[in-house]
Amino acid sequence: MPSKPALHNAMWPGLVGKDPDTDQPPLGLDRMLELTVGAEVNGQKFDGIDLFLFHPHTDPEASDDEIRRMADKIAAMGLKVGSLVAPVWEPTGGGSAFGSEEDRDSFVHAVSVACRIAGILNEHGVRQYGVIRIDSAGSPSDWAAAPEANTRMIAQTFQRAGRVAADHGERLAAEGEV
Repeated sequence: MPSKPALHNAMWPGLVGKDPDTDQPPLGLDRMLELTVGAEVNGQKFDGIDLFLFHPHTDPEASDDEIRRMADKIAAMGLKVGSLVAPVWEPTGGGSAFGSEEDRDSFVHAVSVACRIAGILNEHGVRQYGVIRIDSAGSPSDWAAAPEANTRMIAQTFQRAGRVAADHGERLAAEGEV
């Protein structure tokens, strides 16, 4: 961990809620990095970024060399990478932690993908701390249909994902709607 708390800019606001067919298109990684490096308030600048592991910033299936090139770009700008948001939502390749068996398997696979990328970033040196962020990847209304059973499934899926993360020397941080 850094000796002082590190201030990171989250990259997902450049993506979430953006529509390429409107006047609010996604902001690419290069632009988000430029904005991060250029931001300063009372002499305080960002120490790093937190990445959402999905297009257009990060291809979850990118080769090791492609991830290293991204890491080189981030490091060249004087930034570190901290937390990584695993692509657990169905549109990003994952599935609900309380969905079908296939959904839950996809969720755990998405955590495995995030761990692979974390390992490359750690080995590179651009990432020296941080967690892999997850949430239940399901809507509150779907959860509310059977809260006790769905909570049980979330816990079981998170435990499976936690074992995958631990096998890679990573930690998970749960957040989200449910």
